[in-house]
Amino acid sequence: MEADLVVVGAGPAGSMAALAAARGGLRVALVEKKRAVGEPVQCAEGVSRFALESNGLRPDSAYVRQEVRGAQGVVPSGKRFDITRLPGYAVDRAAFDASIADRAVDAGATLSLGHRVTSVARSGGRWEVRTNGTTWTAPAVIGADGPATLVARWTGLLVRSDCVRAYEWRFSASDVRTPEPDRFLLYFAPRYDGGYAWIFPRGDEVNVGAGGHLDAHAALQGFCREHGIDPSRRLQTIAGQIPYRFDFRRYSENGVAIVGDAAGVTNPLNGGGIHAALWSGRVAGELAAEGRLDAYDGMLRGSPFLDPVLYWMIERLRRWDDGVLNFVGDLLEGTDWREVSALAGLRRAARDPRMFAHVREFLRMRRAVALTEIYGW
Repeated sequence: MEADLVVVGAGPAGSMAALAAARGGLRVALVEKKRAVGEPVQCAEGVSRFALESNGLRPDSAYVRQEVRGAQGVVPSGKRFDITRLPGYAVDRAAFDASIADRAVDAGATLSLGHRVTSVARSGGRWEVRTNGTTWTAPAVIGADGPATLVARWTGLLVRSDCVRAYEWRFSASDVRTPEPDRFLLYFAPRYDGGYAWIFPRGDEVNVGAGGHLDAHAALQGFCREHGIDPSRRLQTIAGQIPYRFDFRRYSENGVAIVGDAAGVTNPLNGGGIHAALWSGRVAGELAAEGRLDAYDGMLRGSPFLDPVLYWMIERLRRWDDGVLNFVGDLLEGTDWREVSALAGLRRAARDPRMFAHVREFLRMRRAVALTEIYGW
C-alpha cells in the first residue's frame, strides 16, 4: 500500500504526528499493533493543562477523570513541598489516546489496528514498512512505537537505551487515605534509585505505584505496607517500562523521525512523558507535511525536553541519602520553591555543614524543577 507517511504506533505521540501530517495534506497510514488504541494502559495518567493547550488540545470530559492542583514531593521524614502549583488532570489514558487517534482519522489519516510491524527497511528510494498482514511504502516514517523503539533500532538511529520499571495498582478512592486528594503526590527515597512511589487521585479511584532501577513490584508492596493500603483491594494492575535515558545518533535522518517514548523524551526526574509525546509528535508531523522531517533532530535536541540539566540532576539525586532529601523537605515545606533564596539555603545548611557539599546541586535543582514544572507533565 502506498502512503506519503507511515506512523508506527497510535499512542499520543504517533496520533499527534498523524493528525498534524494529515492536516498538512499528507496521505497518512497510522499503524498500531494493538487491537484497541490505548489498551492496555501503562501510565500513571497525569498531564498538565499547559501540555494539552500548548499542543492544540482541550480537556474533554470523555477522558478527564479529575482536575488536580499540581503536585507535591514527599521526603522520607514525611514533610511535603510543592513541586508545581500549576493545574492539570488525572485522565483515562485509554480514552485520551483514542480521542487523539479519532481526531487524526477525522483529519484524513487511515488507522490500521492489529498490525504488528516486523521490519522497516529502505527499498528503491522509499521506506518499506512490513507488518504481519500488510506492507506500506512511503518516503517518510515516524516511529512512535514506545520504549522498545524498534523503528529506531531497525533504522540505525538508536545508540543505547535505559528504562526503569514501574508497577501500579488502581484502588477505589475509599481504600486509600491521601492527605492531598486533589494533588499528585510523589514519594522520594534512596531505595527507589532514580524513581519514586506515587499516589495519584483519579476521581473515585486512586493510582498507587512505584518505579525506578529496582524490583518495582516489591517496592510497591513495601510502599503499601507503610501507608496502610491493602493490595488485595486493588481493582487493576498496571505495569510497564519508562524510558530513563536514551542515546541517539540522530533523532531524524533520511526521512525517518522518532517521537515520544520511542525517543526516550520522558522527563528523567519524574518519568512524565505525555507532554513530550504530544509536542514531539506534533512537531514531527508538521515537519513531515512541510517536507522537512530531517530538521526534527535539531528541534528536539534544542527543546526543553532534552535539557542536559535534567539528566545531570537525576544522577545527583540518585546519590542523595535520607538526610539530604529531608533537608530539601525542611527547606521547602510550606513555601514556593521559587521564593527560597540562596541565602536562606545557606543559613539552613549552616545547621548541618554536611549540606554545603550539595550547594551546587541545590542551585541547579531550581532550574531542573522549573523545566519539569512546565514541560515535565
